Amino acid sequence: MSSQFFPSRNRCLNRVLLGLISCCWTVVGAAQQFSDRTFGVYDGLSYVYVSGLYQDRVGRIWIGTYFGLNFFNGVAPIINQRQIPALPDGGDNLTDSPDGTVWACAGNRLFRMNDITNTSLKIKEFSVNYGRNKPEQQVVFMTADHQNRLWFAARMEDETVGQRLYCWEKDRMTDVTKRFFANPEQRFRGILTDWPNRRMLLLTAEGQLWEMKNDRLTLIVDKLPLNQLLADPAGRFYARAGSVVYRIEGQVVSKLYEIPVPVSELKLCAMGLNGELAFQKTGNDREICWYDGKNVINSHVRSSQANRLLFDRRGDLWVGTAHHGLINIKMSGWQYFNQSEGWLEETNSIVEDRKGIIWFGSWGKGLSRLTEKGIVPDQSFRNVMPADHFQPASRMDANGNLILVAEPHKGVFQYDGETFHPLPGSDTITLAMGFYDDVQRNRYLIVSPQNLYIYNRRTLALMDRIPIPPDHYDNIEADKFGRFWISGLTKSLLWDGSSRQFRQLTKANRGLPTRTLAEIRRDKRGNLWLTSGEGLWFYDYKKYRQIAPGFIQRTITYARPLGRYLLVGTLEGLFVFDRERFYETGEEWLAYFDQENGFGGSQCIFNGILLDSRNRLWVATRDRMMMISEKRLFQLLKPVPTRIQAFRDMRSGRVVKPLIGELWFKSSENDLEVQLRVNSERNLLTNTTYQYRLERLDGNPTATEWSKPIRENSFTLQNLTDGSYRLTIQVLRAEGLWNTRPIVQDFRIAPPWYATWWFRTLVIILIVGGLFYGRLRQVRVLAKRRLKQLQLQRRMSQLEIEAANREKHEAEIRRELAEASRKRALLEVKAITNQIDPHFVANFLTAIQSITYEADPDRVVGYLAKFGSIFRNQLMTRSRVFWTLHEELAFVQNYLDLERLRFGDRITFTISVEENIPVDTQLPKMIIQGYVSNSIKHGLENKPEGGFVDVFVCESDGCLLIKVEDNGVGLEKARLYRRRSTGRGLNIIQAVFDQLNQYNELKSSQQVIDLTNPETGISGVRLEAIVPLHPVLPPEEGAADAE
Repeated sequence: MSSQFFPSRNRCLNRVLLGLISCCWTVVGAAQQFSDRTFGVYDGLSYVYVSGLYQDRVGRIWIGTYFGLNFFNGVAPIINQRQIPALPDGGDNLTDSPDGTVWACAGNRLFRMNDITNTSLKIKEFSVNYGRNKPEQQVVFMTADHQNRLWFAARMEDETVGQRLYCWEKDRMTDVTKRFFANPEQRFRGILTDWPNRRMLLLTAEGQLWEMKNDRLTLIVDKLPLNQLLADPAGRFYARAGSVVYRIEGQVVSKLYEIPVPVSELKLCAMGLNGELAFQKTGNDREICWYDGKNVINSHVRSSQANRLLFDRRGDLWVGTAHHGLINIKMSGWQYFNQSEGWLEETNSIVEDRKGIIWFGSWGKGLSRLTEKGIVPDQSFRNVMPADHFQPASRMDANGNLILVAEPHKGVFQYDGETFHPLPGSDTITLAMGFYDDVQRNRYLIVSPQNLYIYNRRTLALMDRIPIPPDHYDNIEADKFGRFWISGLTKSLLWDGSSRQFRQLTKANRGLPTRTLAEIRRDKRGNLWLTSGEGLWFYDYKKYRQIAPGFIQRTITYARPLGRYLLVGTLEGLFVFDRERFYETGEEWLAYFDQENGFGGSQCIFNGILLDSRNRLWVATRDRMMMISEKRLFQLLKPVPTRIQAFRDMRSGRVVKPLIGELWFKSSENDLEVQLRVNSERNLLTNTTYQYRLERLDGNPTATEWSKPIRENSFTLQNLTDGSYRLTIQVLRAEGLWNTRPIVQDFRIAPPWYATWWFRTLVIILIVGGLFYGRLRQVRVLAKRRLKQLQLQRRMSQLEIEAANREKHEAEIRRELAEASRKRALLEVKAITNQIDPHFVANFLTAIQSITYEADPDRVVGYLAKFGSIFRNQLMTRSRVFWTLHEELAFVQNYLDLERLRFGDRITFTISVEENIPVDTQLPKMIIQGYVSNSIKHGLENKPEGGFVDVFVCESDGCLLIKVEDNGVGLEKARLYRRRSTGRGLNIIQAVFDQLNQYNELKSSQQVIDLTNPETGISGVRLEAIVPLHPVLPPEEGAADAE
C-alpha cells in the first residue's frame, strides 16, 4: 500500500540529501506563525488594556487591567469581578508569597488575597504611602521573600527605575533604604527574591548587583553595566546589560549569549524555560519575537504596544497588550500559515513531490507551492490542466508522483516533478474522490460515483472501466486478504480485485456498523480503521469495535497511521490515538488538539494531512494550514497518569489511598476531599481536566449528572449520608495522552453507631425480648387476673347463689309480708267500707229527730228506709272490696239523700253519668261515696253559706273517669279544719288501686286538685280517679264473690 506518509525506500537517500542541502532554506521557509490565542472581553477579560501579568505558585495567571483584576486557571472564561465581586478593581504590580497569599498593588492601594477558589476569595485592602512628603502613584519590582515579607520600590518617571527600598511586614510598611544603603534616595533597576536560597537580588541604577541574605548585603557584580534583572519560570535568574544576557548562579555571573537585535527593542523582556529571551519588535508591525541563543525567531503574532511579557511554567508566552487584550503564544506546539503567509482560501489538499516541494490544492484558487517566501500561487500547471478547482482527493503514489484530481470533467493528472500528465478518459469522471496505488498489480484504481477506473501505473493507459452501484464514494483501500473496500455515502462495496462483482455493505444488512463511511485505512497489522459521522471504528475481521465513543463521537474526516499512533481528523479538532497501546493492553489512550492547546484550525478537511520528507506534519483546515514537526508532536504526546491520588477526611485529616475494592469510611468522615493526580503542583495550566459523577448504590439508587469540568487537583464531596457510593471520574482532556477508561472507586460511609446493623439487631432483639417479656408478664398478669376473676366469679357465684337464696327467701318473706299486707289492707278496706261513719249516723239520727218533732211520719219512714238500705248493703257486701258501678251509684244516691236531710238546701248534689257507660264494670267499693264524704266533711261543712257537690262519671281511653268537685273552702283551709282527721281514706283507696294495678295493664290512679283562685275568689277541690273498665280483680275478690 502506498501512502503520502511513508516514502518508498528508493527515495530515502534523495530525501536525506535534499534535507541537508535545504537546511538554511528550512529556517527561512519556516515563516509560518506560531499558534496563538487572544483573550478579550468576550473571553472574560475586564478590559483590553492589560497592565499586569503574573503566574502564582499554583499556576494561575493573574491579569491586571484598568477595570479590574482577573485570573485565568486554564479553563475559559477568565474569572473577573462578575464571578468574584471581591476581586480588586486594579492591579499593576502582582506577586505572591510562600504561604499562598497573592498581593496586588494599584496606586497607593495594596490588596492581600487568600483562600482563592474559582468562586470566592478572602481579601483585605491597605492604604500605603511611598515617599516622605507625598504619596506616589505606583510601585515597581514588588516581590515577596521566603519569610512572606513584601519588598518594593516607588516608581520613577522612567518605569524601569524605582526609588527607595520598602518592606511590608505585619501589615506595616517601612522604608529600609538607610538600613542597607548609604544613599537614602537609592534607585533600583530590579528586585527579585530567591526562595530556595533564602536570598534577594537587588540591581541598583548604577549597575551594581547585590545579594541580601539574612538581612545582610553582599556585592556580587560591580563592573558590568547591568540594566535589568530577569527570572525564568523555573526560578533561574538572569541579568541583561544592553544586548548581552548573563546567567546568575549563586554569586557567579556568566555570559549566556548576545542578542543580535538593537537594544532599543529590548526595553520589555521576559526569559523562557529554555533560556530564550522574548521581546517585541519596534516599528509598525510590532511582532513578538524571541532569541533562543542561536536564531531570532519571529512568531508573526502582531499586537498593539505590549505592556507585559510573561513565560508560564509550560514554556508558553503571554503578552499583555494596550489594545488587543491578552495573547497566549504556543511556543512548543503547532504553527500555521494563514493569508499573511500566502495561504489561499479553500485550500483542501496538500502533497509533496519528488523534489520535496510542498503543493497545495484549493477549490477555486488553483495550486500553490511552499517557497522561501511562504506559500505562493503556481501557474505552471495551467498549460496542461486549465482548472482552478481541485478536489481534496490529491494523492501521492509509491514513486513520489502526485495524483491531482481537478473539478468534474477536468480530469485527473499525474505530476512526476517535471510534467503534468493527464489520465486518459478521466475528463469524463464527474467526481473522482477515491484513489489507490496497486503497486503489486501495476495499476491505479480510481473510483467515481458510477464506475471503477483501472489505469496502468507506468503507461497511464486506461485498462478497464467497471460499473459499480451508484453512490458517492470517497475512498478505496485494500485489506490483508487482497480485497478492496470502497467507502460510500449510503453503502460501501467489497471487491475481490479481479471480477466485475461487488458485494454491498450496509448497516441494514449488518455488513457495517454505521450508515456512512468517510474513509477506510489499513494499518501495518492489516486491520482496518473506519471513519464515519458516528465516530471511529476498528475492524479485525471478526467484529467491529467503536473506539473511545465518549470522546471521538464527532464527524471524522480521516484516520492516518503515524508511527505508533493514529491521527484522527474531525470537524472540531485533531485526535491522536495510541494504536500500539491499544493492541498491547486494549486500553484507549487519546490526545486532543484544538484551539485551547494551540491547534487553531477549524474543521480538518477530508484527506488534508501529510507527513513530509522533513518529518513535518501538515494538516489542512478550513481557515489555515497547520504544521508541527513529528518530533515536537511526539513530545506533546507524553502519557499523562490520571488517577485518584487519595481521599482525605476534611474533619480529621485522615488520608486513605484508593483500592481496587471498596473503601470504608467512618460515619463522621462524610465530608471528603478527593485528591487527583496532577502533572505539576506548580502549574495549574497543565493540569488534567476532569469531571465526576457520584452514584448512590443502595437505598434509593440515583443516577446523577456529570459535574462541571474540574481543573484543580481536588474536589470535595460534602454531607454524605451513610451508604454505598460509586465515584466515577472521567478525563476530559490532558496535556498529552490520557486513558479514556473512567476511573471508578466504590466506597462506603459507615452508618453511625445507632444505625449499624449490630446495634439495630441488638435493638430489635431487645425490643422483641422486651415485647416477649412484656407479653409474658402480661400473660402472667392476665392469668393471675383470670385466676382472681375465676375465684372472684366463683365467690361471686357463691354470693350470687347465697344472694339469690337470700333474695328468694326475702322475696318469699316479702311475698308473704306483701300477701299479709295486702290481706291486711283488704281487711282494713273491708273494715272501713263495712263501717258507717259515726258522725254520719249521729247527724242522721239528729235529723230524724227534728223531722219527728215536725210530725212528718212519711218522711221519717222514707229516710229510715234509705238508712236501712245502706246498712243492708254493708252487711250483704261485707266480704267484698269491689262492686259494680250501678251498686256504687245507688249507694251514693242513698247517701246523698240522707245528707240532704242533714243539710237541707245548704248543699246541692248532682250526679252525672255519661251515656253508654257500662254500669256493670267493677270499681272499689264506696270510692265515690268516700270522695263525696270528703267534699262534704272538709269542704262544705265548714262553709256556712253551703255549696254544691257534683259527681261526674264518664269513659276516657278505656278507663272509667270519676270526678267529684265541690266549691268548699279549698284544700289549704280544709287542712286547717281537719286537724283531727287521720287522712286514711284516700290512702286506703290508693292501697286498693295498688292492688288493682298488679293485675291490670291500665293503671288506676287518683289525684286531688285545688280549685282555689284568690284573685277570682273561687274555691273548691276536685277529686279525680281513673279505674280500668272491667278490671281484673285480685283473686281474693273472686273468692269473696263466690262466697
